[in-house]
Amino acid sequence: MIRAIFWMKWLSILCLLCVWSANVYSAKLVFSEEGEVVKELTLGVMKKQLLTHQVSIYDPQYGKDKRYLAFSLHDVMALAYGKSWEGKLCTDVKFAALDGYQAVSSFDKLLEQGGYIVYRDADLPGWELIGRSQSNPGPFYLVWTGSKQTPKQAFPWPYQLAAVDTVEFKNQYPALYPHSVKETTSVFAGFRLFKDRCMKCHALDQQGGKVGPDLNAPRSILSYRDADTLREYIRQPSKFRYTQMPDHTDLSFQQIDSILEYLAYQGKSAKN
Repeated sequence: MIRAIFWMKWLSILCLLCVWSANVYSAKLVFSEEGEVVKELTLGVMKKQLLTHQVSIYDPQYGKDKRYLAFSLHDVMALAYGKSWEGKLCTDVKFAALDGYQAVSSFDKLLEQGGYIVYRDADLPGWELIGRSQSNPGPFYLVWTGSKQTPKQAFPWPYQLAAVDTVEFKNQYPALYPHSVKETTSVFAGFRLFKDRCMKCHALDQQGGKVGPDLNAPRSILSYRDADTLREYIRQPSKFRYTQMPDHTDLSFQQIDSILEYLAYQGKSAKN
């Protein structure tokens, strides 16, 4: 009787492990071009067709050294879009997470070596919880090995990664792009900073990230928050409240002012 109970417990554990393994291997990434799906890759398929790397990095999201099992980002892109993926005519690549976070990166950054799609923590049986909200970063997490390939240098580090889309920014986000502004102006400089730093979480006129509030709809944030408060808040929100929004103390006040100029321009454009 005792032996039968023992084996029943082991069979239950084995079944649970089989279900867990099946779920892990069925985790997938969806790849699109301008919103049109071109490929879906499961972890099982990627493990069969791609070389697995062990990556050791300082992870700025955790604030410590980490080791991961991962695929080269270039290998994944080639498997999804074909060997000539580097020649795709697009300006940006959007990385979408399960929680609504969207990291949009200029295509030239992806051409650099050093990006990896992580599928497992090399030191733990599961994922170590990440961020202020202590989220599970699986099923996939994009990391970079270069010392200058950081989130603050506008390299995408999305966890809970679910989809990749190559896009023409003007077409994908017409409400965010300052169409009538010269690239030499401070407004356009503010747009670039907003694109790199802010739209991961925030939208303008319902285009962009979905984690934070829309900053232009139904009203521009500048219509009910004074510029001085916003300038301080953008630079260091942790001084004001507990929030998922990161500090941007590396930005100068001149750079932050350019973001505010861009938001003011977009607010006026929305009224026209």
